[in-house]
Amino acid sequence: MSCISGKFNPDIGPLIDIKVAPAEVIGLASCPVTSEPALIDTGATSTCISKKVVQSLGLIPVGMRNMVSTTHPSTPVHVYLVDLYLPFGSGYLIEDKEVMEFVQEDKDDFQILLGRDIICRGVFTISFDGHFTFSL
Repeated sequence: MSCISGKFNPDIGPLIDIKVAPAEVIGLASCPVTSEPALIDTGATSTCISKKVVQSLGLIPVGMRNMVSTTHPSTPVHVYLVDLYLPFGSGYLIEDKEVMEFVQEDKDDFQILLGRDIICRGVFTISFDGHFTFSL
């Protein structure tokens, strides 16, 4: 099991950099890839990406789904198919992952919400002293 750990800002939460690419093209020389900060978000059921990520990769939606959040009522949002590359050991690739687009607040601290659909594949600990550990 690979592990990543670090310190986090309690006002934001634990952040890790994740590479995102359109599904089924990671590893190709001409593949558009972006590396963005991701909030490890235990309150998010599904992993989500911001409009900035969508635009930088030129992603095409594969459908729509209703998103419910604490700040917005049920809202239809675009769904995309992507490959995610998490920075564990020599890397952990999650292929053909459905992600939802989220409305980014005024903050630019993160562009991805890493949800429980991925967090629950491993072990995530967070402590009051500002440290976190995530293992997959």
